[in-house]
Amino acid sequence: MTSNNKYVVEKNKNLPKDRPIIFAATHGLKDDIAIGLCAAGRHTYLLFASLPDFYGTFDGPSLWLNGVMLLDRKDKDSRRAAKDKMEYAISLGADILMYPEGTLNKTENLIVQKLYPGIYDVAVKCNALVVPIAIIQEGKNVYAKTCDAFDICKYERQEGLNLLRDLMATAKYELMEEHSRINRAEIGNAKEYWKNCMDDLVNQMLPFYDYEIEDSSQYIDKSETTYSQAFEHLGYIIPNHNNAFLFNKRLR
Repeated sequence: MTSNNKYVVEKNKNLPKDRPIIFAATHGLKDDIAIGLCAAGRHTYLLFASLPDFYGTFDGPSLWLNGVMLLDRKDKDSRRAAKDKMEYAISLGADILMYPEGTLNKTENLIVQKLYPGIYDVAVKCNALVVPIAIIQEGKNVYAKTCDAFDICKYERQEGLNLLRDLMATAKYELMEEHSRINRAEIGNAKEYWKNCMDDLVNQMLPFYDYEIEDSSQYIDKSETTYSQAFEHLGYIIPNHNNAFLFNKRLR
Protein backbone atom coordinates (compact mmCIF):
# COMPACT_ATOMS: atom_id res chain seq x y z
CA MET A 1 0.00 0.00 0.00
CA THR A 2 2.94 2.35 0.54
CA SER A 3 4.79 1.65 -2.73
CA ASN A 4 4.79 3.97 -5.74
CA ASN A 5 5.94 1.18 -8.03
CA LYS A 6 3.92 -0.91 -10.46
CA TYR A 7 3.96 -4.66 -9.82
CA VAL A 8 4.05 -7.10 -12.73
CA VAL A 9 3.66 -10.65 -11.41
CA GLU A 10 3.93 -13.91 -13.33
CA LYS A 11 2.13 -16.30 -10.99
CA ASN A 12 2.24 -20.07 -11.17
CA LYS A 13 -1.25 -21.58 -11.18
CA ASN A 14 -0.02 -25.18 -11.17
CA LEU A 15 1.51 -25.37 -7.72
CA PRO A 16 0.67 -28.61 -5.87
CA LYS A 17 -1.68 -28.50 -2.90
CA ASP A 18 -0.91 -31.85 -1.33
CA ARG A 19 2.35 -30.76 0.36
CA PRO A 20 3.37 -27.64 2.26
CA ILE A 21 5.33 -25.02 0.30
CA ILE A 22 8.23 -22.78 1.24
CA PHE A 23 8.47 -19.88 -1.19
CA ALA A 24 12.14 -18.88 -1.62
CA ALA A 25 12.43 -15.37 -3.06
CA THR A 26 15.45 -13.41 -4.25
CA HIS A 27 16.30 -10.36 -2.16
CA GLY A 28 17.56 -7.13 -3.67
CA LEU A 29 15.09 -4.24 -3.41
CA LYS A 30 12.74 -2.45 -1.05
CA ASP A 31 9.54 -3.96 -2.46
CA ASP A 32 10.72 -7.58 -2.18
CA ILE A 33 8.32 -8.39 0.65
CA ALA A 34 5.18 -6.95 -0.91
CA ILE A 35 5.68 -8.40 -4.37
CA GLY A 36 6.85 -11.71 -2.90
CA LEU A 37 3.53 -12.07 -1.09
CA CYS A 38 1.73 -11.20 -4.33
CA ALA A 39 3.78 -13.66 -6.35
CA ALA A 40 3.05 -16.55 -4.00
CA GLY A 41 -0.55 -16.42 -5.13
CA ARG A 42 -1.84 -17.78 -1.83
CA HIS A 43 -1.71 -16.82 1.82
CA THR A 44 1.74 -17.34 3.30
CA TYR A 45 3.38 -16.60 6.62
CA LEU A 46 6.46 -14.41 6.27
CA LEU A 47 9.85 -14.93 7.91
CA PHE A 48 10.87 -11.32 8.54
CA ALA A 49 14.19 -10.08 9.91
CA SER A 50 14.13 -6.28 9.44
CA LEU A 51 13.10 -5.37 12.97
CA PRO A 52 13.59 -1.57 12.64
CA ASP A 53 11.25 -1.60 9.65
CA PHE A 54 8.72 -3.82 11.44
CA TYR A 55 8.51 -1.67 14.57
CA GLY A 56 9.02 1.72 12.92
CA THR A 57 6.74 1.77 9.87
CA PHE A 58 3.17 1.11 8.80
CA ASP A 59 4.44 -2.14 7.24
CA GLY A 60 4.78 -3.72 10.69
CA PRO A 61 1.06 -3.84 11.61
CA SER A 62 0.24 -4.87 8.02
CA LEU A 63 2.62 -7.81 8.19
CA TRP A 64 1.33 -8.76 11.62
CA LEU A 65 -2.21 -8.96 10.21
CA ASN A 66 -0.92 -11.13 7.36
CA GLY A 67 1.01 -13.45 9.65
CA VAL A 68 4.69 -13.00 10.36
CA MET A 69 7.53 -14.76 12.18
CA LEU A 70 10.09 -12.30 13.47
CA LEU A 71 13.80 -13.02 13.41
CA ASP A 72 16.60 -11.00 15.01
CA ARG A 73 19.65 -11.64 12.85
CA LYS A 74 21.92 -10.29 15.60
CA ASP A 75 20.80 -12.98 18.04
CA LYS A 76 21.94 -16.59 17.57
CA ASP A 77 19.09 -17.95 19.69
CA SER A 78 16.59 -16.03 17.55
CA ARG A 79 18.09 -17.46 14.38
CA ARG A 80 17.84 -20.99 15.78
CA ALA A 81 14.27 -20.41 16.95
CA ALA A 82 13.24 -19.25 13.48
CA LYS A 83 13.41 -22.82 12.20
CA ASP A 84 11.18 -24.03 15.04
CA LYS A 85 8.67 -21.27 14.24
CA MET A 86 8.60 -22.23 10.57
CA GLU A 87 8.14 -25.91 11.38
CA TYR A 88 5.32 -25.10 13.79
CA ALA A 89 3.53 -22.88 11.26
CA ILE A 90 3.81 -25.57 8.60
CA SER A 91 2.48 -28.19 11.02
CA LEU A 92 -0.65 -26.04 11.36
CA GLY A 93 -1.15 -25.99 7.59
CA ALA A 94 0.58 -22.72 6.67
CA ASP A 95 2.89 -22.05 3.75
CA ILE A 96 6.02 -19.94 4.28
CA LEU A 97 7.68 -17.09 2.41
CA MET A 98 11.35 -16.44 3.13
CA TYR A 99 14.41 -14.82 1.59
CA PRO A 100 17.21 -17.37 2.04
CA GLU A 101 19.97 -15.01 0.92
CA GLY A 102 19.48 -13.38 4.32
CA THR A 103 20.40 -9.85 3.23
CA LEU A 104 19.84 -7.59 0.25
CA ASN A 105 21.98 -8.69 -2.67
CA LYS A 106 24.40 -5.78 -3.10
CA THR A 107 27.10 -7.80 -4.86
CA GLU A 108 28.35 -6.65 -8.24
CA ASN A 109 28.46 -10.04 -9.93
CA LEU A 110 26.27 -12.58 -8.11
CA ILE A 111 22.75 -12.97 -9.46
CA VAL A 112 21.87 -14.81 -6.24
CA GLN A 113 24.04 -14.96 -3.13
CA LYS A 114 24.82 -18.13 -1.18
CA LEU A 115 21.75 -19.41 0.65
CA TYR A 116 21.35 -19.98 4.35
CA PRO A 117 20.89 -23.73 4.86
CA GLY A 118 17.92 -23.41 7.23
CA ILE A 119 15.52 -23.57 4.29
CA TYR A 120 16.77 -27.08 3.48
CA ASP A 121 16.54 -28.25 7.10
CA VAL A 122 12.95 -27.05 7.48
CA ALA A 123 11.86 -28.46 4.12
CA VAL A 124 13.23 -31.91 4.94
CA LYS A 125 11.79 -31.88 8.46
CA CYS A 126 8.33 -30.93 7.14
CA ASN A 127 8.46 -32.74 3.77
CA ALA A 128 7.86 -29.39 2.09
CA LEU A 129 8.39 -28.35 -1.51
CA VAL A 130 10.35 -25.21 -2.32
CA VAL A 131 9.08 -22.73 -4.91
CA PRO A 132 11.64 -20.16 -6.16
CA ILE A 133 10.45 -16.59 -6.75
CA ALA A 134 12.66 -14.24 -8.77
CA ILE A 135 12.30 -10.46 -8.40
CA ILE A 136 13.88 -7.51 -10.22
CA GLN A 137 13.16 -3.80 -10.56
CA GLU A 138 13.46 -1.66 -13.68
CA GLY A 139 12.60 1.97 -13.05
CA LYS A 140 9.13 2.13 -11.50
CA ASN A 141 8.27 -1.43 -12.55
CA VAL A 142 8.90 -4.39 -10.24
CA TYR A 143 8.75 -7.81 -11.88
CA ALA A 144 8.31 -11.19 -10.20
CA LYS A 145 8.22 -14.73 -11.52
CA THR A 146 6.96 -17.74 -9.57
CA CYS A 147 8.68 -20.97 -10.64
CA ASP A 148 7.63 -24.61 -10.48
CA ALA A 149 7.86 -26.47 -7.18
CA PHE A 150 11.24 -28.04 -6.42
CA ASP A 151 11.45 -31.16 -4.26
CA ILE A 152 14.62 -30.30 -2.37
CA CYS A 153 14.02 -33.25 -0.03
CA LYS A 154 15.31 -35.65 -2.70
CA TYR A 155 18.84 -34.32 -2.40
CA GLU A 156 21.63 -34.16 0.11
CA ARG A 157 21.93 -30.84 1.90
CA GLN A 158 24.57 -29.04 -0.15
CA GLU A 159 23.41 -30.43 -3.48
CA GLY A 160 19.86 -29.35 -2.74
CA LEU A 161 20.95 -25.84 -1.77
CA ASN A 162 23.11 -25.53 -4.89
CA LEU A 163 20.26 -26.65 -7.14
CA LEU A 164 17.83 -24.25 -5.46
CA ARG A 165 20.25 -21.37 -5.88
CA ASP A 166 20.67 -22.27 -9.56
CA LEU A 167 16.90 -22.27 -10.06
CA MET A 168 16.54 -18.88 -8.38
CA ALA A 169 19.40 -17.40 -10.40
CA THR A 170 18.08 -18.81 -13.69
CA ALA A 171 14.63 -17.33 -13.10
CA LYS A 172 16.10 -13.96 -12.15
CA TYR A 173 18.33 -13.97 -15.24
CA GLU A 174 15.31 -14.72 -17.41
CA LEU A 175 13.54 -11.68 -15.95
CA MET A 176 16.63 -9.57 -16.62
CA GLU A 177 16.78 -10.77 -20.23
CA GLU A 178 13.14 -9.90 -20.78
CA HIS A 179 12.84 -6.59 -18.94
CA SER A 180 16.29 -5.02 -18.48
CA ARG A 181 16.95 -2.58 -21.32
CA ILE A 182 20.04 -0.68 -20.25
CA ASN A 183 23.13 -1.03 -22.44
CA ARG A 184 26.85 -0.56 -21.83
CA ALA A 185 26.91 2.98 -23.24
CA GLU A 186 24.23 4.11 -20.78
CA ILE A 187 26.24 2.82 -17.82
CA GLY A 188 29.23 5.09 -18.46
CA ASN A 189 31.62 4.98 -15.52
CA ALA A 190 30.92 1.54 -14.01
CA LYS A 191 32.04 2.40 -10.46
CA GLU A 192 30.01 5.58 -10.38
CA TYR A 193 26.99 3.82 -11.86
CA TRP A 194 27.16 1.06 -9.26
CA LYS A 195 27.57 3.55 -6.41
CA ASN A 196 24.46 5.41 -7.58
CA CYS A 197 22.53 2.12 -7.72
CA MET A 198 23.51 1.24 -4.16
CA ASP A 199 22.78 4.76 -2.88
CA ASP A 200 19.35 4.65 -4.48
CA LEU A 201 18.62 1.24 -2.96
CA VAL A 202 19.59 2.28 0.56
CA ASN A 203 17.93 5.71 0.36
CA GLN A 204 14.58 4.03 -0.32
CA MET A 205 14.79 2.33 3.08
CA LEU A 206 16.06 5.18 5.23
CA PRO A 207 15.84 5.86 8.16
CA PHE A 208 15.18 2.20 9.00
CA TYR A 209 18.05 0.67 7.04
CA ASP A 210 20.38 -1.15 9.43
CA TYR A 211 23.85 -0.72 7.93
CA GLU A 212 25.56 -2.92 10.50
CA ILE A 213 23.36 -5.96 10.06
CA GLU A 214 22.91 -5.65 6.29
CA ASP A 215 26.66 -5.41 5.76
CA SER A 216 27.55 -8.34 8.01
CA SER A 217 24.80 -10.94 7.63
CA GLN A 218 25.55 -12.46 4.25
CA TYR A 219 25.93 -16.23 4.52
CA ILE A 220 29.58 -17.27 4.66
CA ASP A 221 30.47 -20.81 3.64
CA LYS A 222 33.31 -21.69 6.02
CA SER A 223 34.51 -24.44 3.67
CA GLU A 224 35.36 -21.87 0.97
CA THR A 225 38.49 -19.72 0.83
CA THR A 226 37.66 -16.04 0.46
CA TYR A 227 39.62 -13.55 -1.65
CA SER A 228 41.05 -11.85 1.43
CA GLN A 229 42.15 -15.20 2.90
CA ALA A 230 43.79 -16.26 -0.36
CA PHE A 231 45.97 -13.15 -0.50
CA GLU A 232 46.47 -12.33 3.18
CA HIS A 233 50.05 -13.64 2.94
CA LEU A 234 50.98 -10.54 0.94
CA GLY A 235 50.58 -8.47 4.09
CA TYR A 236 53.39 -10.09 6.03
CA ILE A 237 55.91 -11.70 3.65
CA ILE A 238 59.16 -9.85 2.90
CA PRO A 239 59.66 -9.52 -0.88
CA ASN A 240 62.83 -11.06 -2.39
CA HIS A 241 63.87 -12.66 -5.67
CA ASN A 242 62.39 -16.00 -4.67
CA ASN A 243 58.88 -14.83 -3.76
CA ALA A 244 58.45 -11.74 -5.93
CA PHE A 245 56.18 -13.70 -8.30
CA LEU A 246 53.54 -13.82 -5.55
CA PHE A 247 52.94 -10.09 -6.03
CA ASN A 248 52.19 -10.48 -9.72
CA LYS A 249 48.80 -8.80 -10.30
CA ARG A 250 47.89 -11.44 -12.88
CA LEU A 251 47.64 -13.98 -10.04
CA ARG A 252 44.76 -11.96 -8.56
